[in-house]
Amino acid sequence: MKFKGKVIISDIDGTYTGSAEGVRRNNEAIEYFRSEGGLFTFATGRVEFSVTSVVPDFFELCSAPAVMSNGSYLYDPATDTRINEICVDTSYALPFLARLQKDMPEIGIRINRGKGYMTPELNPAAYKDLKAYISNVTTVPFDSMPGDGWNKIVLIGTREQILEANDYVRKNSGDRFAVSMSCPTLLELLDPAATKGNQVRYLKKMFGDCVTYCCGDYENDEDMLKKADFAVVPCSGMKKIVDIADIVTCHCAEGTIAYLIDLLDRQS
Repeated sequence: MKFKGKVIISDIDGTYTGSAEGVRRNNEAIEYFRSEGGLFTFATGRVEFSVTSVVPDFFELCSAPAVMSNGSYLYDPATDTRINEICVDTSYALPFLARLQKDMPEIGIRINRGKGYMTPELNPAAYKDLKAYISNVTTVPFDSMPGDGWNKIVLIGTREQILEANDYVRKNSGDRFAVSMSCPTLLELLDPAATKGNQVRYLKKMFGDCVTYCCGDYENDEDMLKKADFAVVPCSGMKKIVDIADIVTCHCAEGTIAYLIDLLDRQS
């Protein structure tokens, strides 16, 4: 079992995905990696009820709990349970978001809670983000919004609006949120302890003596990559993320995970 004790944890967009051929290569390599004792899972901003729209065989590929909602919890597909769930402090978040909505009304707001999404207003930005999951969306004003179980807050807008929102949040909220961009049009706010990196450390404690290879390409992967035993980044990744890599792979379209597993195979 040449890969026993090795755990690969991969971001999805721009890392695992990139092209149909790259995904095919990744899947074949993951099957081989698992057959030789390795563990594979994902670390994603998505949640368990929506992730299969992007990775149809998500649950079949995972042989370990997945980091979901950018680090607010682990999800075990084998038992359909959440592990180490870390929720946003809504006593602070609710009034903060109400002010933000007043100051930046063009920004869409999505709140991940349980097995659904909430938004205070289905404005054009929020609708564009949520339309594919509209049956899971509840529109409710802040003064009526339940104040428990918030996994993640997502601000939605144009590149320029999200850069402005990023400055607004960091200036006005101090260290009350873990703040990161998951793409140029989405800004994500979580509890400061809810990061991909902290959940990777939790996984490492679960599995004991293991070596973690974390794969990512964008700003919201930075904490995870810094806390991994080995940081793996495709050459197509964000420059500042490529710069912190221990291993730089091929372009994501060519199969980032396949490249890594081939490298590990040759080293074993």
